[in-house]
Amino acid sequence: MPTRRFSCSRFSLVLVWVCVSVLALPAHALATKTLGLSAGIFKFNVAAGSRATGSVIVMNSGDEPLKVMVYASDQKVDDKGGITYIAPTRADLAAPSSPAMWSRIAMPANSKALGNIPYLELEPGERIPVRFTVEVPSNVPPGDHNLLLFFESFVLPTKGESSLAQVSGRIGARVTMRVEGTVVERLEVRPFNVPSFVIGGEVPYQFLVRNVGNVDQRVGAHVMLLDRNDNEIQRQTAINGLTVFAGTNREATGTLIAQKIPFGPFKVRIDVAQVDDSGNAVNSGAGTITKERDVWLVPLWLLILLGVFAAIVVTAVIWSVSARATRRLDARRAEKASNADSVAEPVEFDAPDATFYDPDSPE
Repeated sequence: MPTRRFSCSRFSLVLVWVCVSVLALPAHALATKTLGLSAGIFKFNVAAGSRATGSVIVMNSGDEPLKVMVYASDQKVDDKGGITYIAPTRADLAAPSSPAMWSRIAMPANSKALGNIPYLELEPGERIPVRFTVEVPSNVPPGDHNLLLFFESFVLPTKGESSLAQVSGRIGARVTMRVEGTVVERLEVRPFNVPSFVIGGEVPYQFLVRNVGNVDQRVGAHVMLLDRNDNEIQRQTAINGLTVFAGTNREATGTLIAQKIPFGPFKVRIDVAQVDDSGNAVNSGAGTITKERDVWLVPLWLLILLGVFAAIVVTAVIWSVSARATRRLDARRAEKASNADSVAEPVEFDAPDATFYDPDSPE
């Protein structure tokens, strides 16, 4: 008991010391660094071989100075819709597939550079406009092309530390260039995978929305589980107004759950459509892609019951066959024993007849 009182008292002293230490921290130790932009999306309609210009204001909304690198990047979208951002190199110069190389960033006169990347120094509350120009090559095909203007806050290494700057945050502004020409808006859904047989009430699904057109499309997709009478059991929003970029895909996966005891045929249906910024379908009806898949749901308890019944039937059949074989074997053994106990009676021959002819005897 004395030891316990000492431990509680010691814990209380440590807690008080921590509270006092936090309250006694200097103001700069609790300072915040907040980087902001005046706009995050820019959309331009241009002809191939022309240019577009824009401006974004970089803001330091915190209470500490900021150093902010400014650069352009391309986006790379994988087969499932995952996006990575790649800063172009000199090898990508004037390449039609590298919109970041089309851009030119006009930095203020007082900007500095870290290697070949320019950066700004912003005091707390300071706002600095950054202008940019995008020159579209003449051989760029019609449709949407995207680049990202990144603003990355960092801390320069101090003496004795690594020579690499430490990145503390990054925000970006998307620039979409719609090059004039024939616009193709076309979506496809393939594959659409649903198992044909499910034990229990959980039905997994997976499908891929493909933008086979040349312009970006905002897409919404709903997935429904229906019973044999097309009554809706569950509905999910698989894609909630996400952009599928031109020539890329977007994967959706999930699991539908039948609340009641599932048994029999069900359907999984998807509705995929282009939507506006509010999530409402655009050109609903003819513009909606609907697909269905059939799935049989069987409860686990029913399979267990069938398994037990099958085991009983198999056991009964095996027992019946074994009993029949045993009876046959017993019958054979009894027959052999009966034959072994029987004694063969001697065979008696009659005496030769006096009239029996002997060819060797003289007459």
